[in-house]
Amino acid sequence: MPVSPALPELHARIVTALTEERRDAKLRQLDLAKRLGWQQAYVSRYETSERMLAVDEFVAVARAIGVDPVALLAQVFHIDNYRTE
Repeated sequence: MPVSPALPELHARIVTALTEERRDAKLRQLDLAKRLGWQQAYVSRYETSERMLAVDEFVAVARAIGVDPVALLAQVFHIDNYRTE
């Protein structure tokens, strides 16, 4: 059963950004999973929103892809003009 994040639209944008970065880096889910020491199914589950990534997992995934996690979050917030107000 999918985990329901508090801000599902934000979580979806973050996962989309991670997935796009993985694909741009020419990494398969299996390649990323091996870099992280995870099962490929774990990568699949967060990419399909069956599982929500914790903050430390987000950072690990971004770094394994070769992306600055802070810059990626800034991009997600900037592109969509996300506001917490």
